Amino acid sequence: MPRKKSTKSSGKESKTPAVATESFVNGTHFMVDAVPTATAPFSITRALNIQGWGHLDAVLLAALATEAPLLLVGPHGTGKSLLIERLAKALGLSMRHYNASLLNYDDLVGIPIPEEGNDSLRFIATPDSIWGAEFVFFDEISRCRPDLQNKMFPIIHERRVAGILLEKLRFRWSAMNPPAPDEPDANAPTANYYLGSEPLDPALADRFPYVVPVPDWKQLTKEDRRRLVSWRDEFLNPGTRPQPVEAMPPLLEMANRCAALIPDLEQDLDEWLSDYIILVIDLLDKAQLPQSPRRANMLARSVVAVHAARMVLEGDDADLETSAEIALLFGLPQSATEVPPSEPNVVAVHKQAWEIASLMEDDGWRKILEESDSLRRILLAEELGFDDTSISRLITQALGAESSEARRVGVATALFLAFRAVRRLAPSAWEPLAQLAGRVLQPRAMNVTAGPGVDMNNWKAISGWLSDHEQNKGEQALLERNFVLAGYPELWRKDNWRESLDRFRQDLALFGVFEEQQS
Repeated sequence: MPRKKSTKSSGKESKTPAVATESFVNGTHFMVDAVPTATAPFSITRALNIQGWGHLDAVLLAALATEAPLLLVGPHGTGKSLLIERLAKALGLSMRHYNASLLNYDDLVGIPIPEEGNDSLRFIATPDSIWGAEFVFFDEISRCRPDLQNKMFPIIHERRVAGILLEKLRFRWSAMNPPAPDEPDANAPTANYYLGSEPLDPALADRFPYVVPVPDWKQLTKEDRRRLVSWRDEFLNPGTRPQPVEAMPPLLEMANRCAALIPDLEQDLDEWLSDYIILVIDLLDKAQLPQSPRRANMLARSVVAVHAARMVLEGDDADLETSAEIALLFGLPQSATEVPPSEPNVVAVHKQAWEIASLMEDDGWRKILEESDSLRRILLAEELGFDDTSISRLITQALGAESSEARRVGVATALFLAFRAVRRLAPSAWEPLAQLAGRVLQPRAMNVTAGPGVDMNNWKAISGWLSDHEQNKGEQALLERNFVLAGYPELWRKDNWRESLDRFRQDLALFGVFEEQQS
Protein backbone atom coordinates (compact mmCIF):
# COMPACT_ATOMS: atom_id res chain seq x y z
CA MET A 1 0.00 0.00 0.00
CA PRO A 2 1.39 3.51 -0.78
CA ARG A 3 2.51 5.50 2.20
CA LYS A 4 0.36 8.51 2.98
CA LYS A 5 1.79 11.90 3.74
CA SER A 6 0.64 13.79 6.79
CA THR A 7 0.24 17.54 6.93
CA LYS A 8 0.82 17.64 10.69
CA SER A 9 4.27 18.24 12.15
CA SER A 10 3.69 17.08 15.70
CA GLY A 11 0.54 14.97 15.52
CA LYS A 12 0.48 11.22 15.88
CA GLU A 13 -1.58 10.04 12.90
CA SER A 14 -0.97 6.33 12.44
CA LYS A 15 -0.19 4.51 9.21
CA THR A 16 -0.23 1.00 10.75
CA PRO A 17 -1.91 -1.16 8.08
CA ALA A 18 -5.06 -3.16 8.56
CA VAL A 19 -4.81 -6.81 7.55
CA ALA A 20 -7.25 -9.23 6.02
CA THR A 21 -8.78 -12.07 8.00
CA GLU A 22 -9.50 -14.40 5.09
CA SER A 23 -7.63 -15.90 2.16
CA PHE A 24 -8.09 -17.92 -1.04
CA VAL A 25 -5.57 -20.66 -1.82
CA ASN A 26 -6.03 -23.12 -4.69
CA GLY A 27 -9.67 -22.13 -4.88
CA THR A 28 -10.32 -22.85 -1.20
CA HIS A 29 -11.79 -20.10 0.97
CA PHE A 30 -10.32 -19.93 4.50
CA MET A 31 -12.07 -18.00 7.27
CA VAL A 32 -9.56 -17.66 10.06
CA ASP A 33 -12.10 -16.83 12.74
CA ALA A 34 -14.13 -20.01 12.28
CA VAL A 35 -12.47 -22.50 14.64
CA PRO A 36 -10.87 -21.85 17.02
CA THR A 37 -12.72 -18.69 17.99
CA ALA A 38 -11.38 -15.63 19.77
CA THR A 39 -13.36 -16.55 22.86
CA ALA A 40 -11.77 -20.01 23.08
CA PRO A 41 -8.24 -19.82 21.63
CA PHE A 42 -6.68 -23.17 20.88
CA SER A 43 -3.38 -24.09 22.56
CA ILE A 44 -1.14 -26.49 20.66
CA THR A 45 1.14 -27.13 23.60
CA ARG A 46 -1.73 -27.67 26.03
CA ALA A 47 -3.27 -30.18 23.63
CA LEU A 48 0.10 -31.97 23.56
CA ASN A 49 0.14 -31.88 27.38
CA ILE A 50 3.21 -29.61 27.48
CA GLN A 51 2.58 -27.24 30.37
CA GLY A 52 3.52 -23.56 30.56
CA TRP A 53 4.39 -23.17 26.88
CA GLY A 54 1.17 -21.49 25.75
CA HIS A 55 2.98 -18.23 24.91
CA LEU A 56 5.01 -20.18 22.31
CA ASP A 57 2.04 -21.64 20.41
CA ALA A 58 2.11 -19.03 17.63
CA VAL A 59 5.87 -19.39 17.16
CA LEU A 60 5.62 -23.18 16.92
CA LEU A 61 2.72 -23.00 14.45
CA ALA A 62 4.53 -20.37 12.36
CA ALA A 63 7.61 -22.62 12.16
CA LEU A 64 5.43 -25.57 11.11
CA ALA A 65 3.54 -23.53 8.50
CA THR A 66 6.72 -22.15 6.90
CA GLU A 67 8.82 -25.30 7.46
CA ALA A 68 11.48 -23.03 8.95
CA PRO A 69 14.27 -24.38 11.19
CA LEU A 70 13.66 -23.81 14.89
CA LEU A 71 16.07 -23.99 17.84
CA LEU A 72 14.87 -24.55 21.42
CA VAL A 73 17.16 -23.24 24.18
CA GLY A 74 16.66 -24.18 27.81
CA PRO A 75 17.80 -26.15 30.85
CA HIS A 76 17.55 -29.92 31.00
CA GLY A 77 14.19 -31.39 31.93
CA THR A 78 12.09 -28.54 30.52
CA GLY A 79 10.36 -30.66 27.87
CA LYS A 80 12.23 -29.70 24.69
CA SER A 81 12.61 -33.24 23.36
CA LEU A 82 9.16 -34.23 24.63
CA LEU A 83 7.50 -31.41 22.69
CA ILE A 84 9.18 -32.33 19.42
CA GLU A 85 8.44 -36.04 19.76
CA ARG A 86 4.77 -35.31 20.41
CA LEU A 87 4.59 -32.80 17.56
CA ALA A 88 6.02 -35.29 15.08
CA LYS A 89 3.62 -37.97 16.34
CA ALA A 90 0.63 -35.65 16.09
CA LEU A 91 1.66 -34.69 12.54
CA GLY A 92 2.09 -38.34 11.61
CA LEU A 93 5.62 -37.76 10.30
CA SER A 94 8.62 -40.04 10.17
CA MET A 95 11.10 -38.50 12.62
CA ARG A 96 14.79 -39.05 13.29
CA HIS A 97 16.00 -38.05 16.75
CA TYR A 98 19.77 -37.58 16.90
CA ASN A 99 21.82 -36.83 20.00
CA ALA A 100 24.35 -34.48 18.39
CA SER A 101 26.85 -34.93 21.23
CA LEU A 102 27.19 -38.64 20.35
CA LEU A 103 26.54 -38.44 16.63
CA ASN A 104 28.89 -39.69 13.91
CA TYR A 105 28.48 -38.82 10.26
CA ASP A 106 27.83 -42.45 9.38
CA ASP A 107 24.86 -42.37 11.76
CA LEU A 108 23.29 -39.77 9.46
CA VAL A 109 24.05 -41.12 6.02
CA GLY A 110 24.60 -44.84 6.57
CA ILE A 111 27.51 -46.76 5.11
CA PRO A 112 29.12 -45.11 2.05
CA ILE A 113 29.96 -47.46 -0.82
CA PRO A 114 31.90 -46.28 -3.94
CA GLU A 115 29.99 -46.74 -7.18
CA GLU A 116 31.80 -48.90 -9.69
CA GLY A 117 32.96 -47.11 -12.81
CA ASN A 118 32.59 -43.55 -11.48
CA ASP A 119 33.67 -41.31 -8.63
CA SER A 120 30.31 -41.10 -6.84
CA LEU A 121 29.14 -42.80 -3.65
CA ARG A 122 25.99 -44.59 -2.74
CA PHE A 123 24.87 -45.11 0.82
CA ILE A 124 23.56 -48.24 2.49
CA ALA A 125 20.87 -46.87 4.75
CA THR A 126 20.35 -47.99 8.33
CA PRO A 127 17.05 -47.66 10.21
CA ASP A 128 18.38 -44.49 11.85
CA SER A 129 19.87 -42.79 8.79
CA ILE A 130 18.41 -39.54 7.55
CA TRP A 131 17.20 -40.79 4.15
CA GLY A 132 13.43 -40.77 4.02
CA ALA A 133 13.02 -38.70 7.21
CA GLU A 134 10.32 -36.03 7.22
CA PHE A 135 11.17 -34.49 10.61
CA VAL A 136 14.77 -34.32 11.91
CA PHE A 137 15.56 -33.35 15.48
CA PHE A 138 19.16 -32.59 16.47
CA ASP A 139 19.28 -32.64 20.27
CA GLU A 140 22.26 -31.28 22.25
CA ILE A 141 23.45 -29.41 19.15
CA SER A 142 25.64 -27.13 21.28
CA ARG A 143 27.65 -30.18 22.39
CA CYS A 144 28.31 -31.30 18.84
CA ARG A 145 31.86 -31.46 17.45
CA PRO A 146 32.68 -28.45 15.21
CA ASP A 147 33.38 -30.67 12.19
CA LEU A 148 29.96 -32.32 12.55
CA GLN A 149 28.25 -28.96 13.05
CA ASN A 150 29.60 -28.05 9.61
CA LYS A 151 27.98 -31.18 8.17
CA MET A 152 24.67 -30.32 9.83
CA PHE A 153 24.77 -26.88 8.27
CA PRO A 154 23.51 -27.90 4.78
CA ILE A 155 20.88 -30.19 6.33
CA ILE A 156 19.38 -27.38 8.37
CA HIS A 157 19.81 -24.66 5.76
CA GLU A 158 19.35 -26.46 2.44
CA ARG A 159 17.86 -29.88 3.28
CA ARG A 160 20.90 -31.48 1.71
CA VAL A 161 23.39 -34.05 2.90
CA ALA A 162 26.56 -34.88 0.96
CA GLY A 163 25.15 -32.60 -1.74
CA ILE A 164 22.02 -34.74 -2.14
CA LEU A 165 18.60 -33.11 -1.70
CA LEU A 166 16.50 -34.74 1.04
CA GLU A 167 13.23 -34.54 -0.85
CA LYS A 168 11.00 -35.79 1.95
CA LEU A 169 12.56 -33.69 4.71
CA ARG A 170 10.31 -30.87 5.88
CA PHE A 171 11.19 -29.93 9.45
CA ARG A 172 14.70 -29.42 10.89
CA TRP A 173 14.47 -28.59 14.59
CA SER A 174 17.18 -28.56 17.24
CA ALA A 175 17.59 -28.12 20.99
CA MET A 176 20.41 -27.10 23.31
CA ASN A 177 21.23 -26.13 26.88
CA PRO A 178 22.28 -22.52 27.51
CA PRO A 179 26.04 -22.17 26.88
CA ALA A 180 28.26 -21.61 29.91
CA PRO A 181 29.89 -18.17 30.20
CA ASP A 182 33.61 -17.84 29.54
CA GLU A 183 34.18 -16.98 33.20
CA PRO A 184 31.54 -18.75 35.33
CA ASP A 185 30.65 -17.17 38.67
CA ALA A 186 32.39 -19.27 41.32
CA ASN A 187 29.62 -18.46 43.81
CA ALA A 188 26.77 -19.55 41.54
CA PRO A 189 25.29 -23.07 41.87
CA THR A 190 26.98 -25.43 39.44
CA ALA A 191 23.57 -26.59 38.18
CA ASN A 192 23.12 -23.17 36.56
CA TYR A 193 25.94 -23.82 34.10
CA TYR A 194 26.32 -26.40 31.34
CA LEU A 195 30.09 -26.54 30.97
CA GLY A 196 29.95 -28.83 27.92
CA SER A 197 27.49 -26.59 26.09
CA GLU A 198 29.27 -24.23 23.70
CA PRO A 199 27.84 -21.28 21.76
CA LEU A 200 26.87 -22.28 18.24
CA ASP A 201 28.92 -21.10 15.33
CA PRO A 202 27.33 -17.71 14.48
CA ALA A 203 26.73 -18.74 10.88
CA LEU A 204 24.87 -21.87 12.02
CA ALA A 205 22.83 -19.97 14.61
CA ASP A 206 21.90 -17.45 11.91
CA ARG A 207 20.22 -20.24 9.91
CA PHE A 208 17.51 -20.70 12.55
CA PRO A 209 14.72 -18.16 11.94
CA TYR A 210 13.28 -19.06 15.35
CA VAL A 211 15.53 -19.25 18.42
CA VAL A 212 13.20 -19.99 21.32
CA PRO A 213 14.12 -19.80 25.02
CA VAL A 214 11.81 -22.23 26.81
CA PRO A 215 10.33 -21.82 30.31
CA ASP A 216 11.74 -23.64 33.31
CA TRP A 217 10.09 -24.27 36.68
CA LYS A 218 10.34 -20.63 37.81
CA GLN A 219 8.37 -19.38 34.80
CA LEU A 220 5.49 -21.83 35.26
CA THR A 221 2.27 -20.70 36.90
CA LYS A 222 0.87 -22.53 39.90
CA GLU A 223 -1.77 -24.14 37.70
CA ASP A 224 0.86 -25.22 35.14
CA ARG A 225 2.88 -26.80 37.93
CA ARG A 226 -0.15 -28.70 39.15
CA ARG A 227 -0.83 -30.08 35.68
CA LEU A 228 2.83 -30.94 35.22
CA VAL A 229 3.06 -33.15 38.31
CA SER A 230 -0.33 -34.76 37.72
CA TRP A 231 -0.28 -38.44 36.67
CA ARG A 232 -2.96 -37.75 34.06
CA ASP A 233 -0.56 -37.46 31.14
CA GLU A 234 -2.09 -39.83 28.62
CA PHE A 235 -0.85 -38.27 25.40
CA LEU A 236 1.44 -40.66 23.54
CA ASN A 237 3.23 -41.95 26.63
CA PRO A 238 4.26 -45.61 26.31
CA GLY A 239 2.36 -47.89 28.65
CA THR A 240 -0.63 -45.58 29.09
CA ARG A 241 -4.01 -45.43 27.41
CA PRO A 242 -3.56 -43.57 24.07
CA GLN A 243 -5.52 -40.43 23.46
CA PRO A 244 -8.44 -40.85 21.04
CA VAL A 245 -7.55 -39.84 17.51
CA GLU A 246 -10.33 -37.26 17.31
CA ALA A 247 -8.93 -35.46 20.38
CA MET A 248 -5.45 -34.97 18.91
CA PRO A 249 -4.69 -31.42 17.81
CA PRO A 250 -5.34 -30.87 14.06
CA LEU A 251 -1.82 -29.59 13.57
CA LEU A 252 -1.45 -30.24 9.87
CA GLU A 253 -4.77 -28.56 9.10
CA MET A 254 -3.85 -25.57 11.26
CA ALA A 255 -0.39 -25.31 9.68
CA ASN A 256 -1.96 -25.36 6.21
CA ARG A 257 -4.44 -22.63 7.19
CA CYS A 258 -1.60 -20.55 8.56
CA ALA A 259 0.46 -21.02 5.38
CA ALA A 260 -2.58 -20.06 3.29
CA LEU A 261 -2.83 -16.69 5.04
CA ILE A 262 0.82 -15.70 4.61
CA PRO A 263 0.86 -14.57 0.93
CA ASP A 264 -1.96 -12.04 1.39
CA LEU A 265 -0.45 -10.78 4.64
CA GLU A 266 2.94 -10.30 2.98
CA GLN A 267 1.31 -8.20 0.28
CA ASP A 268 -0.74 -6.13 2.73
CA LEU A 269 2.15 -5.49 5.12
CA ASP A 270 5.07 -5.18 2.70
CA GLU A 271 5.77 -1.44 2.81
CA TRP A 272 4.98 -0.92 6.47
CA LEU A 273 6.82 -4.05 7.57
CA SER A 274 9.95 -3.08 5.63
CA ASP A 275 9.98 0.22 7.50
CA TYR A 276 9.50 -1.50 10.87
CA ILE A 277 12.23 -4.11 10.31
CA ILE A 278 14.78 -1.52 9.15
CA LEU A 279 14.14 0.44 12.35
CA VAL A 280 14.38 -2.74 14.46
CA ILE A 281 17.73 -3.74 12.96
CA ASP A 282 19.19 -0.24 13.46
CA LEU A 283 17.95 -0.10 17.05
CA LEU A 284 19.27 -3.59 17.81
CA ASP A 285 22.66 -2.52 16.51
CA LYS A 286 22.66 0.47 18.86
CA ALA A 287 21.71 -1.93 21.68
CA GLN A 288 24.83 -4.03 20.93
CA LEU A 289 22.75 -6.76 19.26
CA PRO A 290 23.89 -6.55 15.63
CA GLN A 291 22.03 -8.64 13.06
CA SER A 292 22.93 -9.89 9.59
CA PRO A 293 21.02 -8.88 6.43
CA ARG A 294 19.77 -12.48 6.35
CA ARG A 295 18.31 -12.07 9.83
CA ALA A 296 16.54 -8.88 8.77
CA ASN A 297 14.80 -10.83 6.01
CA MET A 298 14.02 -13.68 8.42
CA LEU A 299 12.47 -11.31 10.95
CA ALA A 300 10.21 -9.75 8.32
CA ARG A 301 8.96 -13.18 7.30
CA SER A 302 8.62 -14.28 10.92
CA VAL A 303 6.41 -11.30 11.81
CA VAL A 304 4.02 -12.28 9.01
CA ALA A 305 4.11 -15.98 9.89
CA VAL A 306 3.57 -15.40 13.60
CA HIS A 307 0.68 -13.05 12.89
CA ALA A 308 -0.90 -15.61 10.57
CA ALA A 309 -0.48 -18.25 13.28
CA ARG A 310 -2.14 -16.02 15.86
CA MET A 311 -5.02 -15.34 13.47
CA VAL A 312 -5.57 -19.10 13.21
CA LEU A 313 -5.20 -19.69 16.96
CA GLU A 314 -6.90 -16.57 18.34
CA GLY A 315 -9.13 -15.24 15.57
CA ASP A 316 -9.98 -11.54 15.85
CA ASP A 317 -7.99 -11.16 19.07
CA ALA A 318 -4.73 -11.33 17.09
CA ASP A 319 -3.18 -7.86 16.88
CA LEU A 320 -0.19 -7.08 14.68
CA GLU A 321 1.79 -5.23 17.37
CA THR A 322 1.87 -8.25 19.68
CA SER A 323 2.72 -10.53 16.75
CA ALA A 324 5.71 -8.35 15.86
CA GLU A 325 6.89 -8.36 19.48
CA ILE A 326 6.64 -12.16 19.70
CA ALA A 327 8.53 -12.62 16.42
CA LEU A 328 11.32 -10.36 17.66
CA LEU A 329 11.57 -11.97 21.10
CA PHE A 330 11.92 -15.45 19.60
CA GLY A 331 13.86 -14.55 16.48
CA LEU A 332 17.29 -13.38 17.66
CA PRO A 333 20.33 -15.69 17.32
CA GLN A 334 21.88 -14.13 20.44
CA SER A 335 19.37 -16.12 22.49
CA ALA A 336 21.64 -19.12 21.86
CA THR A 337 24.72 -17.40 23.31
CA GLU A 338 26.15 -17.36 26.83
CA VAL A 339 24.76 -13.83 27.37
CA PRO A 340 21.26 -13.82 25.83
CA PRO A 341 19.50 -10.48 25.33
CA SER A 342 17.22 -9.39 28.15
CA GLU A 343 13.52 -9.43 27.36
CA PRO A 344 12.94 -5.81 28.53
CA ASN A 345 15.64 -4.56 26.15
CA VAL A 346 14.19 -6.43 23.18
CA VAL A 347 10.67 -5.24 24.02
CA ALA A 348 11.95 -1.65 24.29
CA VAL A 349 13.48 -1.94 20.81
CA HIS A 350 10.18 -3.27 19.46
CA LYS A 351 8.09 -0.54 21.06
CA GLN A 352 10.32 2.25 19.77
CA ALA A 353 10.42 0.81 16.24
CA TRP A 354 6.66 0.22 16.30
CA GLU A 355 5.93 3.78 17.38
CA ILE A 356 8.18 5.25 14.70
CA ALA A 357 6.96 2.97 11.91
CA SER A 358 3.33 3.75 12.80
CA LEU A 359 3.82 7.45 12.05
CA MET A 360 3.74 9.25 8.72
CA GLU A 361 7.07 10.10 7.07
CA ASP A 362 6.66 13.85 7.65
CA ASP A 363 5.23 13.58 11.16
CA GLY A 364 7.25 15.62 13.63
CA TRP A 365 7.14 12.89 16.26
CA ARG A 366 8.67 10.45 13.81
CA LYS A 367 11.64 12.77 13.33
CA ILE A 368 11.98 13.03 17.10
CA LEU A 369 11.84 9.29 17.72
CA GLU A 370 14.35 8.56 14.96
CA GLU A 371 16.90 10.58 16.94
CA SER A 372 18.49 8.15 19.40
CA ASP A 373 20.04 10.76 21.72
CA SER A 374 17.45 11.83 24.30
CA LEU A 375 18.92 15.33 24.74
CA ARG A 376 19.14 16.05 21.02
CA ARG A 377 15.50 15.03 20.78
CA ILE A 378 14.66 17.99 23.00
CA LEU A 379 16.64 20.38 20.80
CA LEU A 380 14.98 18.98 17.68
CA ALA A 381 11.56 19.42 19.26
CA GLU A 382 12.46 23.07 19.92
CA GLU A 383 13.41 23.53 16.29
CA LEU A 384 10.16 21.91 15.12
CA GLY A 385 8.09 24.15 17.40
CA PHE A 386 6.66 21.49 19.68
CA ASP A 387 4.41 22.71 22.48
CA ASP A 388 5.24 22.82 26.20
CA THR A 389 3.48 19.53 26.91
CA SER A 390 5.55 17.67 24.31
CA ILE A 391 8.80 19.27 25.49
CA SER A 392 7.89 18.28 29.07
CA ARG A 393 7.39 14.68 27.99
CA LEU A 394 10.79 14.59 26.27
CA ILE A 395 12.52 16.14 29.29
CA THR A 396 10.98 13.55 31.61
CA GLN A 397 12.13 10.78 29.26
CA ALA A 398 15.66 12.22 29.07
CA LEU A 399 16.01 12.30 32.85
CA GLY A 400 14.65 8.78 33.16
CA ALA A 401 17.09 7.49 30.54
CA GLU A 402 20.13 8.41 32.64
CA SER A 403 21.30 5.68 35.00
CA SER A 404 24.03 7.85 36.54
CA GLU A 405 22.83 10.19 39.28
CA ALA A 406 25.73 12.56 38.56
CA ARG A 407 24.71 12.81 34.92
CA ARG A 408 21.08 13.37 35.86
CA VAL A 409 22.12 16.28 38.09
CA GLY A 410 24.18 17.81 35.28
CA VAL A 411 21.49 17.32 32.64
CA ALA A 412 18.77 18.73 34.90
CA THR A 413 20.86 21.81 35.66
CA ALA A 414 21.47 22.50 31.95
CA LEU A 415 17.78 21.97 31.10
CA PHE A 416 16.56 24.11 34.00
CA LEU A 417 18.76 27.03 33.00
CA ALA A 418 17.86 26.65 29.30
CA PHE A 419 14.08 26.53 29.72
CA ARG A 420 13.25 28.42 32.91
CA ALA A 421 12.48 31.66 31.09
CA VAL A 422 11.13 30.35 27.78
CA ARG A 423 8.85 27.43 28.59
CA ARG A 424 5.88 26.71 30.84
CA LEU A 425 6.70 23.09 31.46
CA ALA A 426 4.37 20.63 33.12
CA PRO A 427 4.93 19.97 36.86
CA SER A 428 6.06 16.44 35.97
CA ALA A 429 9.07 18.01 34.25
CA TRP A 430 9.64 21.11 36.42
CA GLU A 431 9.68 19.32 39.75
CA PRO A 432 12.54 16.88 39.03
CA LEU A 433 14.43 19.60 37.17
CA ALA A 434 14.20 22.00 40.11
CA GLN A 435 15.03 19.33 42.67
CA LEU A 436 18.12 18.07 40.84
CA ALA A 437 19.34 21.47 39.63
CA GLY A 438 18.91 22.91 43.11
CA ARG A 439 21.85 20.82 44.29
CA VAL A 440 24.10 22.78 41.92
CA LEU A 441 22.48 26.20 41.88
CA GLN A 442 22.58 26.72 45.65
CA PRO A 443 25.84 28.37 46.87
CA ARG A 444 28.11 25.93 48.64
CA ALA A 445 30.79 26.19 51.31
CA MET A 446 32.22 22.95 52.67
CA ASN A 447 34.20 21.79 55.65
CA VAL A 448 35.50 18.33 54.81
CA THR A 449 36.61 15.61 57.17
CA ALA A 450 37.59 12.41 55.38
CA GLY A 451 39.52 9.36 56.42
CA PRO A 452 41.90 7.42 54.21
CA GLY A 453 40.32 5.89 51.13
CA VAL A 454 38.32 6.95 48.08
CA ASP A 455 36.79 10.04 49.73
CA MET A 456 40.18 11.37 50.84
CA ASN A 457 41.75 10.74 47.42
CA ASN A 458 38.88 12.45 45.67
CA TRP A 459 39.00 15.42 48.00
CA LYS A 460 42.71 15.92 47.47
CA ALA A 461 42.19 15.97 43.72
CA ILE A 462 39.14 18.24 43.98
CA SER A 463 40.82 20.73 46.34
CA GLY A 464 43.81 20.93 43.98
CA TRP A 465 41.48 21.58 41.06
CA LEU A 466 39.62 24.25 43.03
CA SER A 467 42.88 26.05 43.78
CA ASP A 468 43.94 25.98 40.15
CA HIS A 469 40.61 27.38 38.99
CA GLU A 470 40.08 29.92 41.75
CA GLN A 471 41.02 32.77 39.45
CA ASN A 472 38.34 31.78 36.90
CA LYS A 473 35.39 34.11 37.26
CA GLY A 474 31.95 34.16 35.76
CA GLU A 475 28.75 32.22 36.12
CA GLN A 476 29.93 29.07 34.37
CA ALA A 477 33.08 28.77 36.47
CA LEU A 478 30.98 29.17 39.63
CA LEU A 479 28.49 26.60 38.35
CA GLU A 480 31.23 24.09 37.61
CA ARG A 481 32.66 24.46 41.11
CA ASN A 482 29.21 24.03 42.62
CA PHE A 483 28.65 20.91 40.49
CA VAL A 484 31.85 19.28 41.70
CA LEU A 485 31.18 20.17 45.34
CA ALA A 486 27.55 19.05 45.11
CA GLY A 487 28.67 15.56 44.14
CA TYR A 488 31.11 15.10 47.01
CA PRO A 489 31.34 12.57 48.52
CA GLU A 490 28.38 10.34 47.49
CA LEU A 491 28.30 10.81 43.71
CA TRP A 492 32.05 10.58 43.24
CA ARG A 493 32.14 7.20 44.93
CA LYS A 494 30.33 5.85 41.88
CA ASP A 495 31.34 8.19 39.06
CA ASN A 496 34.61 9.81 38.04
CA TRP A 497 34.22 13.46 38.94
CA ARG A 498 36.48 14.75 36.16
CA GLU A 499 34.59 12.81 33.47
CA SER A 500 31.27 13.94 34.95
CA LEU A 501 32.46 17.56 34.90
CA ASP A 502 33.41 17.28 31.24
CA ARG A 503 29.96 15.92 30.37
CA PHE A 504 28.34 18.69 32.41
CA ARG A 505 30.24 21.26 30.35
CA GLN A 506 29.11 19.53 27.16
CA ASP A 507 25.48 19.60 28.28
CA LEU A 508 25.70 23.30 29.11
CA ALA A 509 27.19 23.96 25.67
CA LEU A 510 24.59 21.75 23.92
CA PHE A 511 21.74 23.85 25.27
CA GLY A 512 23.61 27.13 24.85
CA VAL A 513 23.40 28.05 28.51
CA PHE A 514 26.58 30.16 28.28
CA GLU A 515 28.01 31.90 25.27
CA GLU A 516 31.58 30.91 25.98
CA GLN A 517 33.16 27.93 27.71
CA GLN A 518 35.68 28.69 30.43
CA SER A 519 38.46 26.27 31.21
